[in-house]
Amino acid sequence: MNPGFAIAAGVIALIGLICLWFWKKFRDEVALMAATPIGRAADIAKAASGTLVAVAGTVRCATPISGEFSKQRCVYAKSEIEREEVTYRDGKRETRWVNERTTERHAPFEVEDASGRVTVNAEGASVEAVEVYNQSGNTVAEDVLSIGLSLLGAGRYDRRFKEHILAPDIPVYVLGTTIAGGGIGAAPRGAKVKEFLITYKSEAEREKSSGRIALIMLIIAILLFAGALWALWAAFKYPA
Repeated sequence: MNPGFAIAAGVIALIGLICLWFWKKFRDEVALMAATPIGRAADIAKAASGTLVAVAGTVRCATPISGEFSKQRCVYAKSEIEREEVTYRDGKRETRWVNERTTERHAPFEVEDASGRVTVNAEGASVEAVEVYNQSGNTVAEDVLSIGLSLLGAGRYDRRFKEHILAPDIPVYVLGTTIAGGGIGAAPRGAKVKEFLITYKSEAEREKSSGRIALIMLIIAILLFAGALWALWAAFKYPA
C-alpha cells in the first residue's frame, strides 16, 4: 500500500464528512423553519415556556448600544479584527488573514408586529446581521512595525476591522424557544431542539439561502468522497 495515497484518502474523506455535517445542519434548519409557522407576537409572549416559536416583525429597542467601529445604533454588534500576515518562503509571497479578536454585544429588544410585541434575549443566538464596516488600517506604530518587518523579509503586519449589526426599526425573523417571563431566547440545557436564529432576512429568503448552502455542501461532499475512493484505489494500485 502507498501510505501517501492512503493518508490523502483519509484526509479527503474527513473533509467530506465535515461538509456532510454542514449539509445536515442547513437541511435540518430549513425543515425546522418550514415546520414552525410564524406566530403573532402577542400570542408568543403568552406561550408556555419551552415552546419552539417563530416571529417576524420590526426591531424595537429603548436602550440601543453603539457599534464599536461604525458607532451606529444597534441591538446587536459583532466586531472583528483580522491581522494580515504576509510572508516569503522560498522566494514565494504568501498572504493570509488571521482572526485576532471577535467581540459580540447585545441589547435587550422586542419584535413588534400588528398584534403587539415580544421580548427577545439574543444571548446564545446564531445572528445573521448586516455588514456596516469593513476597513483596513494601522496605528502609526503598527505601520512602522509593518514596514520594518517587510524590509527584514519577515512579512507585513496589517489589520482589517469588520463589523456586523442589527439596527433598531428594521425587519427581522426570529426562530427560538419561549423562556420564563414571556420572551424568546436560547433553549434550556437538555432541550431536544436548540435552534435559535435571528436574521435580518425574511423567512423565505433565509430558507432559500440555507437550502442553497445545503445543496452546495452535499455536492462538495459527494465529490470529496469520490476523490477519497480514488485515492484509496491508488494506494493499492501503486504500492510504495
